[in-house]
Amino acid sequence: MSLENAWEKFVELAKEEEHQLERTPGRYPHYSVDGRWHRAAIDETSGWVDESFYDHGNWTAGFSVGNAWLRRLDSGAKSQPSPAIRNALGDVSKRAADETTHDLGFLFYPSFSLGQILGHLNASEVEPALTAANVLAGRFNEAGEFIQAFGARTDPRSAGTSTIDTMMNLPLLWWAARQTGDDGLFDIAHRHSITSASRYFREDGSTFHLIRFDPETGELLERGTFQGASAGSCWSRGQAWAIAGFAWAFGAVGDERLGDAAERAWRYFEARIPADGVVPWDFGDTSPDAVPDASASAAAALGSLLLAESHPSREIREGCRSAAVDLLAKLDANAVRRDDKNEGILLRSCYSKPHNLGVRGATPYGDFYYGLALALATGRLRAADLFATSVPAKGVEA
Repeated sequence: MSLENAWEKFVELAKEEEHQLERTPGRYPHYSVDGRWHRAAIDETSGWVDESFYDHGNWTAGFSVGNAWLRRLDSGAKSQPSPAIRNALGDVSKRAADETTHDLGFLFYPSFSLGQILGHLNASEVEPALTAANVLAGRFNEAGEFIQAFGARTDPRSAGTSTIDTMMNLPLLWWAARQTGDDGLFDIAHRHSITSASRYFREDGSTFHLIRFDPETGELLERGTFQGASAGSCWSRGQAWAIAGFAWAFGAVGDERLGDAAERAWRYFEARIPADGVVPWDFGDTSPDAVPDASASAAAALGSLLLAESHPSREIREGCRSAAVDLLAKLDANAVRRDDKNEGILLRSCYSKPHNLGVRGATPYGDFYYGLALALATGRLRAADLFATSVPAKGVEA
């Protein structure tokens, strides 16, 4: 099944979204409400609003830049960023020293790292991303061998937090380690991945979203959720973060434990994909009107494609690729925007159902990971370009 038409539609919509950035300087798509983007200012940082609510701030601005890089893949030339993208890079760079969040990977990898990988940014222009990588690595807790998710490291309310989302922030560290030769960055990303592989999974292959450790001893205290339906349910986007994050880590490191984790997460997800390809926001919500989350499906498709590049079994590689291609085709048919009434690219996504934010609309990360998966599936981008090295994992069958 050809995805060329799906790619062409993505490029068309990504170009339109980039033009919109020119009209909203300093504010970036965060989630959509009634078909229109809610745009967050770049200086909205992560923190506790009160004792019961934690605001993640603007962690999504980098994805708009990432979509701009992806749509240029067909140009065949390395181009200078447009004024809107240059301004966006300047805005994102203001967050390089932000010590309140693990989401620096979401901010800096799609914008700076991918821009450098695809040849649009030179070494001197990606210094903010290298700074951000070091700040992210500075959140590593030696006692528990995890990267703290929420809040400042000195805040006792969040000092022991870890989430499955962090796995998708690690590409910034894999990339920075390659750029600088800093084995410390690589080691931290690897150690966090191993901790996550051993702590997040239930026996059936589903994952928890949120873990709390004792920040002083590293003892596991609690496993539950912040975004899911309940502590015992499986938040679908978190499961997708696990698939793509562990598959990416496996490609970067070649550690079989990470490949096994990616495969376990994918098998659970794959078995629950509905006919239209758009999974519910939480697999525990089996009601007929469950809120859909196409962004979770997009991230899972990406993870399956990454696993298809690095798994040692040819049969599993072929199966993962076939399933991902099928899933992307279903998303194109059932979730991609086809009208002028909405903004964004991949509709029917969900930002946060428990907090009633961005329900049944577009999300910038859904758009980006859908585009990234399409770029891989159509051969415009190689998984080796995303992994820390271009060397396949040991043991891969020819």
